Amino acid sequence: MKINISKNDIIWNYIGIIVSLMGNFLLIPFLLKFLSTDYYGLWNVFISLGAISVLFDFGFNSLFARNIAYSWSGVETLSKENVVATDNESVNYLLLKKVIKTCQLVYLIISLAALIVMVTIGTVYINYVGKTIGNSFVVIVAWELYAIGIFLDLLYGYYDAFLRGIGEVGADNKARVISKLVQISLTIVLLFFDFGIISTSIANIIYGLMFRGLCKRSFYNYKNMKANLKKVGSVSISDTLETFKIVWHNAWREGVVSIANYISNQVTTLLCSFYLGLSQTASFGLAVQFTSAIAQISSALFSSYMPALQEAYAHREKKRIQEKLSYSMGIYIILFPLGIIALLLCIPLINFIKGSNILDVKLILGVGLYQYLLKYRDCYSWYLGGTNRVIYYKSFIVASILCVLLSILFVQYLSLGVVGFIIAQIFSQIIHNAWYWPRFVDKELGLTCAKKYTIFTQQFVKMVRSYV
Repeated sequence: MKINISKNDIIWNYIGIIVSLMGNFLLIPFLLKFLSTDYYGLWNVFISLGAISVLFDFGFNSLFARNIAYSWSGVETLSKENVVATDNESVNYLLLKKVIKTCQLVYLIISLAALIVMVTIGTVYINYVGKTIGNSFVVIVAWELYAIGIFLDLLYGYYDAFLRGIGEVGADNKARVISKLVQISLTIVLLFFDFGIISTSIANIIYGLMFRGLCKRSFYNYKNMKANLKKVGSVSISDTLETFKIVWHNAWREGVVSIANYISNQVTTLLCSFYLGLSQTASFGLAVQFTSAIAQISSALFSSYMPALQEAYAHREKKRIQEKLSYSMGIYIILFPLGIIALLLCIPLINFIKGSNILDVKLILGVGLYQYLLKYRDCYSWYLGGTNRVIYYKSFIVASILCVLLSILFVQYLSLGVVGFIIAQIFSQIIHNAWYWPRFVDKELGLTCAKKYTIFTQQFVKMVRSYV
């Protein structure tokens, strides 16, 4: 079935991302007000450790999303590498059900594994970095509750992937908006009632349960999905195992990429807490949150187009791919610097709320440059991954290892402080990934800078006229 991303889907995708991110930003003044600097730094450590869910996800979320898209696009069979082209326009419900059942089994296993690691190794680490905080009981309770939230998020984490796979970007983000608003309200109320850092952990659990529940309902109600899948009958264990064997070929590669991204973007925060303490981690973590939010908003259009790009590739519609990729990347290049400028203007207000200089211009510009390179690289790797070719995994893991080694060198031995982390992050990306994969995709699609600019201007004018 044709996947068309409507204006409504795009608008809701922006709303979903903005509400999610602005929700986090809206919470920052309350967290800075009600939590001490050490507790706020600890909360950033929670976020970094919570991102371990990405490691245990091992790339299955994006992989199952695209296999759902292939099934919805009419592909007859899944392949280990690339996508078999098809002219079929009807949904392959049998293949779709096989993917769903395989996904549910995989996520049950990985969520349990993640929970075990977080309540054991994670607890030991939290005990160590939180030793400067007098109340160890509160620290542990907050962390264990946060770990339960991550477990539930992983256990039911596939439903939003299912929605994205069939192109229901709007429904996915409506669920995200509702759940996020509940999370924000609950966190603020609990902070006012003096629940401290435990407020964020409780609200995180409620958010995950509500978001996944809404996504599940939307998915099975879409185009009589539940009834059509029921007609297919049951899926045997042998079919599930065979589907797993096919998807595992690229799943472990996606997992390597997930690990590489975690190392590049989250381990530096953990190293900061280890080498520089929770106070500097609060500053560094806040800069990472703001700049990564800008990167996410700037790349929102590209992520909206992913189901359509996958469907277009299955039908080998090269022109359609050129248009969507050129336009969305042009929007990214324009929006990101505008977002950084807006953030720089807000630095005095943020420092005023905290009552100290928690952010400065150099920190934002340094972390911002790295986040720009990372997300720019990610967009092109998303496209390649969407075509079932995870050919970039080796260079990603090499860059992440280099990032860690350089971080240790610059911070521990050269005493460069936070600047050392920033230099390590930037250098590890510009030596290969930040330029090679964009060039690879452009060459494959026959795109030059001039052609992308022409396509972008044409699509931009077309978009403006459609809204006027």
